[in-house]
Amino acid sequence: MAEAQQTEWPLRITGTYSYDDDKVLIRRAIVRERLGKLASIQVEFLAELTSVELKEFLGKIMTIHLTTADGSDRKFTGTIVEVERLALRDAHIQLLAELRPWFWMLDQTSDSRIFQEKSTVQIVEQIFSEHGFSDYTLRLSGSYDPRPYCVQYRETDFAFISRLLEEEGIYYYFDYRDAVDKYEKLVLADDASGHDPIEGESTIEYRPGDDTRQRLDDAVTEWGSSESVITGMMSLRDFDFLTPSADLEVRARTKTTAQHSHKDYERYDYPGHYRQDTGLGTKRAEVRQEARDVMFDRRRGRVTVRSMATGSTFTLKEHPEAEQNKEYLVLAGTYYLQTTEGYGFEKKGKDLDTGALEFPEDITEGDMFTGEIQVQLKTTAFRSPPDTPWPRIPGLHTALVTGPPNGDEEIYTDEHGRIRVQFHWDRECDGLNRTDNDSGQHTSCWVRVATPWSGKNWGMIHIPRVGQEVVVQFEEGKPDRPICTGMLYNAETMPPYPLPDNKTQSGIMTRSSEGGTADTYNELMFEDLTGEELVRFQAQKDYLGLIKDRSAVTVGLDEHEPTVESTDEFSYALTVKNHMTEIVKEGDHTFTVETGSQIVTIETDQTETISGESTRTVTGNHSETIEQGDKSTLVSLGNISVDASAGSIAIEAAMEIKLTVGGSSITIDQMGVTIQAPTVAINGDMSAELTSGMSATVDGGLSLTLNAAATTIN
Repeated sequence: MAEAQQTEWPLRITGTYSYDDDKVLIRRAIVRERLGKLASIQVEFLAELTSVELKEFLGKIMTIHLTTADGSDRKFTGTIVEVERLALRDAHIQLLAELRPWFWMLDQTSDSRIFQEKSTVQIVEQIFSEHGFSDYTLRLSGSYDPRPYCVQYRETDFAFISRLLEEEGIYYYFDYRDAVDKYEKLVLADDASGHDPIEGESTIEYRPGDDTRQRLDDAVTEWGSSESVITGMMSLRDFDFLTPSADLEVRARTKTTAQHSHKDYERYDYPGHYRQDTGLGTKRAEVRQEARDVMFDRRRGRVTVRSMATGSTFTLKEHPEAEQNKEYLVLAGTYYLQTTEGYGFEKKGKDLDTGALEFPEDITEGDMFTGEIQVQLKTTAFRSPPDTPWPRIPGLHTALVTGPPNGDEEIYTDEHGRIRVQFHWDRECDGLNRTDNDSGQHTSCWVRVATPWSGKNWGMIHIPRVGQEVVVQFEEGKPDRPICTGMLYNAETMPPYPLPDNKTQSGIMTRSSEGGTADTYNELMFEDLTGEELVRFQAQKDYLGLIKDRSAVTVGLDEHEPTVESTDEFSYALTVKNHMTEIVKEGDHTFTVETGSQIVTIETDQTETISGESTRTVTGNHSETIEQGDKSTLVSLGNISVDASAGSIAIEAAMEIKLTVGGSSITIDQMGVTIQAPTVAINGDMSAELTSGMSATVDGGLSLTLNAAATTIN
């Protein structure tokens, strides 16, 4: 048997595997392509070898070469991702390989990470670069704003990229023109300007029939069209806490000429992934409606045009229905290729089922190329349907609160009390002190913190601090919308009251910031141990209290509902069953009653000790009444002074008044006045008068001396 050669054959294969091209012969292949989807190529081929190592093919690039009508080389290229040995044919081994584009490789990698302030295009290019892929081109006419916060969560790189592209209205196809034993080029497009006419003659004649000549020439041999009922309007709504009262609903209506009675049906979805940017929301709605519009008016056909390519355009001519003769964009294609050389090898054994390589029954052995295509008018915008599911997080996550890179803030928040966190699955954040200023190493976006009570400038607030573990849940389960819903203790952040010894204690203990220690805190603690019940309050520095009406404090009385005893408004009542002690260790004690009186009632005794001076100023009258008992005033060292500078002093006693100094005394009682002293001197600068109504006795004892310029005795 002569050695088979394929170098000059119109259908042949080459590749980066180590075997010579003339040793590897194609039998047939099926190429399946669709805009916005991964291409798939199944190739059945022969290897002229006594022993074939499958590993020599796996992971290698294979290119199918098809000679077109004008003699140019039409190529289909992919990476061999699966290869199977089928049978022996003489000295050849029959094999079946599946080829995929390099983009398929990203379906073999998955990750969980955060992108911030990057557009979809920037995210896609970053991921391509990380995997070493540069065989792509951007043919985009639209502009794509940065996404403030975008999360890839437990999804393949391919799925992550796909859902972002679908949402933006970007799709892709593959260009094989320069892909000879190297990666094909991925083309990203978003409108008709991203597509070129097919190579060679791009105006194709409609020529129905099945004779051999027509199958060999470039022609459209079959053609059909269809219309489908589609939704007539897409509505989206979103919510942004920065504009909570804003109406953020947007709508987009179909751009088709649908005339059916159901064209006004509406599809509604929430959330729309645009927050308060209704301009972006309208674009999102338009993209989703345009994806529905694609299904309204479609054409399909069978072609023998070997240069036909998904993602390219062509113009149909010579169709008997004039409205069909227009320019079309190829949305999808299934291309059947088979050699007509035969090779003449004898099969040994029965072929295994080749599965995906089944050709339609009406394709004969002489049909080297047959294409089945789906197309739409080039003027109709194409959008991929949003088929790629978005990840959902139905449960909760925990995370660590993060701060700025300098690490000098224990509490890192914004005007809305939001925090940043590092999720445990985030491998790209290498520490707690990161912000959005760190290139490529961000923690989360600003995360809102749930509170048991919130109002307009009132409610409860507790801002989690850097390093604390928090509970995070997600709106609608969407990783892009985290909310902090609680905090947790862990082995590095333990409760304030050691457990289980203090299991009956509960309360609130804060920590001074910055640089607080275990001894610097504010606290409200409750001890519920039976017989040891306690409420403990501590203000680390100042304590300010304001009670705008009545207040009652009761100590030592078993009253479940103590009340203010006074019925007056703005009153304070303090009731103590046993003792009350008040100590001011340093400084002053000031007590002021600005308007009103003070009444102090003491049932038994009162003792007052003043180590320094005591001053009392009374601007009105001062009255002191002792109903029973005595009053004593003792000055151990010093004097007593009584001065009525503008009035008089009256001292009155029912029994006796006695003034005593040493051995001298003056006694005033009901019987009279007695002056007793070693010496008594009566001195009147002008005059001195001694008068008695009854009698007067002057007794000198030993002597009596009367001395004056003139003395009169009557």
